[in-house]
Amino acid sequence: MVDKRYSLTPDTKGALTSGLFHGSALVLSGILSYGYIAHHQTSSLWFYLFFGAFWLVLFSGFTSIFNQCLLLAPRSLKAIRTTGNSVVLEWKNGDADELVRKIQCHGSRTILGIWGQTVDKRRVQATLRRRSLPPEQVQELLEEIGRLQTLEKRTA
Repeated sequence: MVDKRYSLTPDTKGALTSGLFHGSALVLSGILSYGYIAHHQTSSLWFYLFFGAFWLVLFSGFTSIFNQCLLLAPRSLKAIRTTGNSVVLEWKNGDADELVRKIQCHGSRTILGIWGQTVDKRRVQATLRRRSLPPEQVQELLEEIGRLQTLEKRTA
C-alpha cells in the first residue's frame, strides 16, 4: 500500500461558528453570574453554577478555536500519514505518534476523532475538523482507517 500524507489547513469558517457559539454562551453565563453577585446572592448555588460554566466555556472555546480550528497551539495536529499498517499523527511541535494497534475513528458532521495505541501501548487521540481537509481526502482517510481496522481484525 502506498503511503499517503494528509496536510491539515486552518478551518476559519469553523472557528467563526465556534466563536459565535462559545462567545454567546460566555456572555450569557457572565451576565447571569454578574446578576447574582450584584444582587448580593453570592451564597446562591446558581451563582456558582453560572460562574463555573463561564470558565468551562472559556477553556473549551479556547481549545476548540485555537487548537482544532485555527491549528495555532503547539499540540495541534499538523498532518496525518497512513502507511502500510499504521497511522502517523504529526503534531505542530514536531512530535509524531505512530498508531499501530486498536486504531479507531468516530466522526460527526463536522468533527473527526482518531485514536489508537502506539508501539509502547500508549493511547493517543486526535480531533480534527472535517473542513481542514478536502472532502475527497476525508473519504480517503476514512477508507484507509477502515482498511487498517479490518487488517487488524484478520491478524488478531
